[in-house]
Amino acid sequence: MLRRRRANRANLPKKPCDFQVRIHIIEARKLVGQNINPVVNVRVFDQVQPTGVKKGTNKPLFDQMFYFSFHMSPREFLEKVVTIEVMNSRTLRSDSLIGSFQFDTGLCYDFENHTILQKWLLLTNPMDANGGAKGYLKISASVYGPNDEVKRYPKAALDDSCDIESNLLRPAGVELTPCTFSVRLYRAEDVPQMDTALFEGVKKVLGVGSKKRKELVDPYVVMNFAGNKSKTSVLYNNENPEWEEQLQVGCKFPSMCDRIRLRIKDKDNFNKDDTVGTCYLNLSEISAPGENGFLPTFGPAWVNVYGSPREYSDLPDEYDYLNMGILEGISYRARLLVEVSTVLNKLPEEPSPQGIEPADVARVNQYFLRRRGFTLRAAFMDATMLPESVSDAPISFEVSMGNYGNQLDPNLPPCSSTTQPTNPISDGEHYFYLPWADSKPCVSVDCQWEDIHYRLDALNILKSICDRLEANVHRVHHMVEAAAPPAEAARAFIELIDLLRKDLGDPRRQLPDLPSLQTVTPLDRHMHEMRSQELQAIRNEADLLRQSATDIAEALNEAESYTHRLRNLAFEAQNCMPDVVVWMLSNKKRLAYARIPASEVLYSHHTDGTKWMEACGKNCGKPQTVYLKWPPKKDSVSPKCEVPAVLRMVFWFGLEAHASDWLRCADEGEMSVFAETYENEAHLLGWGKTGLTRPHWSDVNGKMRLNKEHFDPPPDGWSWNGEWFKNPEMSLSFGKDTGKSEFVEDVYEYETRIPGTSWSRAKQSWGNVRGDETAHRDETELASGWMWKDQEWTVDTNRACDEGGFEYTLDPSMAGYVPVERNYHLCRRRRWIRRRCRDETTKSARKQEQKRAKREEKAKEGWEYSRLFSTKFHLKEQKIDMVRRRRWHRKLVANGAASTPVFTFQDKDEDNAPHQVTPRMFMTFKDPRRYQLRAYLYQARNVRSSDQSGLSDPYCYVSFSRDTEKSWTVRDTIMPTWDQTIVMDDIELYGDPRLIAAVPPDVMVELYDYDTIGKDEFLGRAVIKPHIRLDNRQPPRLDWYPIKYFDKDAGELLAAFHLMLSEGDELPFAPERKEPPNDSLFRVPTGIRPV
Repeated sequence: MLRRRRANRANLPKKPCDFQVRIHIIEARKLVGQNINPVVNVRVFDQVQPTGVKKGTNKPLFDQMFYFSFHMSPREFLEKVVTIEVMNSRTLRSDSLIGSFQFDTGLCYDFENHTILQKWLLLTNPMDANGGAKGYLKISASVYGPNDEVKRYPKAALDDSCDIESNLLRPAGVELTPCTFSVRLYRAEDVPQMDTALFEGVKKVLGVGSKKRKELVDPYVVMNFAGNKSKTSVLYNNENPEWEEQLQVGCKFPSMCDRIRLRIKDKDNFNKDDTVGTCYLNLSEISAPGENGFLPTFGPAWVNVYGSPREYSDLPDEYDYLNMGILEGISYRARLLVEVSTVLNKLPEEPSPQGIEPADVARVNQYFLRRRGFTLRAAFMDATMLPESVSDAPISFEVSMGNYGNQLDPNLPPCSSTTQPTNPISDGEHYFYLPWADSKPCVSVDCQWEDIHYRLDALNILKSICDRLEANVHRVHHMVEAAAPPAEAARAFIELIDLLRKDLGDPRRQLPDLPSLQTVTPLDRHMHEMRSQELQAIRNEADLLRQSATDIAEALNEAESYTHRLRNLAFEAQNCMPDVVVWMLSNKKRLAYARIPASEVLYSHHTDGTKWMEACGKNCGKPQTVYLKWPPKKDSVSPKCEVPAVLRMVFWFGLEAHASDWLRCADEGEMSVFAETYENEAHLLGWGKTGLTRPHWSDVNGKMRLNKEHFDPPPDGWSWNGEWFKNPEMSLSFGKDTGKSEFVEDVYEYETRIPGTSWSRAKQSWGNVRGDETAHRDETELASGWMWKDQEWTVDTNRACDEGGFEYTLDPSMAGYVPVERNYHLCRRRRWIRRRCRDETTKSARKQEQKRAKREEKAKEGWEYSRLFSTKFHLKEQKIDMVRRRRWHRKLVANGAASTPVFTFQDKDEDNAPHQVTPRMFMTFKDPRRYQLRAYLYQARNVRSSDQSGLSDPYCYVSFSRDTEKSWTVRDTIMPTWDQTIVMDDIELYGDPRLIAAVPPDVMVELYDYDTIGKDEFLGRAVIKPHIRLDNRQPPRLDWYPIKYFDKDAGELLAAFHLMLSEGDELPFAPERKEPPNDSLFRVPTGIRPV
């Protein structure tokens, strides 16, 4: 080392020269203290530079670079001291030192490339020699002299992927305490199939082997912490394994590693072991620093594991990388019963795994495996903003919790967890929606979970207090930024503090006492004590702040620090309730998903059974907007910019004993339950049962025989209300042009030939894409309400065809058209197109057409036709159709407080086990309320540039409920000014207007760059709550809203959105129109537009 130092320094000149010190402050962990606002001061000789202040965290992320320049002799420079201090910055008291670290510039210069690269510094307090470690700080530092090559730092890893313990710089004389982390793994549940069932199927055919279903997974668990690894034994053919083993790893305490990783693996004898799923335990959530802190402890409690969809396939899983725990899991995979404990001054003596004492196993089995019946209910009010890419097939939605409700798992009992498949309908501009009209589909999932109300009630109370405080702080901040009178701002701030003091002192918002149950864990007791002390401390500080605050800005900063402190309390590490997962399905394929924490929709109650409003989840029984997401792609370069769907939903989750409270959430709607069966027929010498590939009466998928008599008698607690009736799916009555303002009409011209002869007109010379005969193109009837936009028909050559527009095949009934002619081809066709547009406003035309289609559908026999049962159905019979079906419903009514009905029957023609069927559920409304939305789009700033010029041609899509409108395009700018008012009339919303005013649907504004050639480029989107006045008074004012390009900032939008009830009171006058050539557009009205 000494020789290397001399070699490095020998090349330096003797005279004074220029030097630069570069220091990158990356992140800190395990900083001691509670409710701290860390800031780092970097001092090099006589120069000091601070980082930004990070509020309310013990593990701040800084990611800031600092530069220091000097001109002096090398000997003098290399003796300069670098001091890095981490301070606790509080506005109303002086800064206090948390910990520091010192080194001289010569130490840095002697490293390879003169760089200390991504090293952890152990922080100590020089004034507290026996205090030990005060935390850790990750930095990179470089010293550059004459002729040194400057290199860029690589991107810092912000996880525990590297060996942190061996990457630590410690001051001389400072030692860490050895400790042992013990993780007890009792059992797992619901581990999915991971091995093929091919050999089991062969054995079944040959009649050998056991008749008992074999569980095709061989699970074991691997634990990783601080670079150490330990694993359990393998339990073969077991989807609910019981390991009852203890894993131990030794490390130094306090450790910089913040997560214990638990990974379930499947043992393979011939291939690499598969990963079932991964979960993490964060030490920062199961321990606390300081004098009143506690060592890491957890459970016994269940930990949920998420990853790729559970359905097994012999083909490679396209989402198996989600099982590694790197990206968000999209589906429930399994759950683990885990217990964690920590012992100081001791390292593991015996190798892992070790057995657990039988008494401890018996205690866990007796108290921690108890379940109670829960019910999850959900109503789908709207499904909008579906992109065109998913509009070609019927769409349904599935709601599941854990493995309950998973319709694609054949081993689970049935439940009403999916909606009826529905065909998407165009909104006339850009998106599609599902036309549920006044019958909103509902789902119900019955499940069994541990009753942890005492944990989730406390979590919801803390979140509600924090949410109210954040909203009030934001309101006062907005007043200060708007230069409100000081007296008015001071009055609003006093009101803010008084509301906070009331929340903290209100008996209804007190944290619930821990029950005297054996399931209460040591972590529960620690968290209850820590939360109670912190809430009392905030209350005392709020009392003092109200009396002593003089400066509104400083007082607001202190109030904002309360929100960070409350947010740091609002988590629950031992939340064993799995998330509610909503899936969008099409053709039995999962397309998009959303995960919703169960605590947010949880219904809570007092000991007397009455509703405990303050402890209920914030979205329990209330309409909420759910944004579905595409499954995350690994290293995706160009992710999809469209939102898969926007759902307006009402959730309720609670004990079965309180399920009747769900009916109070109906909000002007009536719950209806219908038994459902489908009548199927095939076309073979006429329509009938001959040639059917499924039962004559079946479920929607044709897998189960469902004769009408199978439903008699009704389930216990239910009775029939009326007879069976035909109830066709209404979305089938809408054509492809429904809702569109412009549509491309097409017709195909067919020609045939005999081998060796020239082409001539076919006997059926004009038809559609399926080959059904149609009229000559010039005899095509124009639908009512439309007019031709193109003067003549043209051949479509913008497709796979030759120069004449022809495509060729051997036999038209076999399809398989190709663009290149061959001698054996006997048929060819070309597509003629002609555009038509609405002869009246799109909105009124769409409304009239929907009403007409609804009336016509009621008069029909309810048959829907298709070529095959697996393809899309339609109403109008076509020549190529070979199957048809119609839906029958019969209404059920509950005799009192009955559970979800389940029909159980044994088919006489089958020897299989009894079948179980659940009915369809709907929430029916009488009449919608009509609203008008006015979108005031004024301008945007700092929009993304997408053209080579560094500019864009931005325009907006404004989407609300089932309507979408487009703004005009502003050319060559990233600061567009539209100055446009978009008016959306006849918006139909169901439910009480007061509830809609309290939780309105979101307005989504999407910005695109117009391109003459190619697809328009996505620039970003803004999600905004509209301004609602049921009396149509007090117009809104413009405000800046952030535009996001995925997770990145992409500018700001200056706009306002006014939702008005268009029933009763007169609406405000329409704004004035813009000047030509945009005189068809409305301006932002005076009083709202900037002066």
